[in-house]
Parts: sequence; C-alpha cells; structure tokens
Amino acid sequence: GKEGKLLGEMLEGELQSVNMSGSTPNNTSLYSADSRELLSNAKLNELLQEVVPGETLEPEVEQFLCEHAEEFVESVTEFACKLAKHRNSNTLEARDIQLHLEKTWNIRVPGYGDDPRPAKRTAVNPVHNQRLQQVTKAQQQITQQHQQQQ
Repeated sequence: GKEGKLLGEMLEGELQSVNMSGSTPNNTSLYSADSRELLSNAKLNELLQEVVPGETLEPEVEQFLCEHAEEFVESVTEFACKLAKHRNSNTLEARDIQLHLEKTWNIRVPGYGDDPRPAKRTAVNPVHNQRLQQVTKAQQQITQQHQQQQ
C-alpha cells in the first residue's frame, strides 16, 4: 500500500549499503546538518493528496508526523545494524532492514529481499470438510425438528 511505497522511497538508496559507522559509501554522514530531510513537508503533503485528495494538515501535525517518521527510520536502522553485526558484517544490507520490519512491525516492503513469497493458501483437508458437512446437516435437522414441533 501507500505505507510500503513511502517506506520504500525513504529507504531506497540511503540504506541499501550503509557502513556501520553511519556513513554512506561516499563518506557523507546520514545525520549531518547539511543532509536532506528524511520526509519533507512537501513529500508528506504529496502523500496526503494521494491518499485523501483536497485534505490539508496543520503545521503542528506536519511537524509531528515528520519527526515520528524520522524516529521510526532511525530506530529501524539502529536495530538493523545490530542484526548486521550479529551476522558478523560491517555492512547494513536491505535484508537486515526487511527482517526487522517484518518481524517487529509486520511490514513487508515490496521489491526488497530475495524470496518473493507467494500468497499463503490454506490446505483443504477433506476430513475437515466432511465434518463441516456433517455439522451443517445436523444443524439443518435440528432446525427442521424445531419447526415441526411448533
């Protein structure tokens, strides 16, 4: 959905190969004062117009959402770094982020990861279906008996 698209855009490029020290391969810090905002007010409003056309946000709400988006990404990145360290790597990879998002937040970002998962299908158990048919038949018989008694 829209959340996955926004999260994918925020993570794209920035976090696919971030050194554990918090710098990108070209040695620019992700947290420097001159770096671009994670989620600008313009981008937030663009997303809002996609979801609810014509809606506006008060400046305080914009600020609140931008701050929390940044805190969320920092938290995810920090934990993903711990996962990378756990696998004895000095490089943060998309799979570290995806694992944390899936396990902690139940968020699956489309397009990231090596294993595209097919939709889960519930196995049809013939014994279960037979029991359901028996229950339905018994309920119908009981209903018919009650109707005949009245």
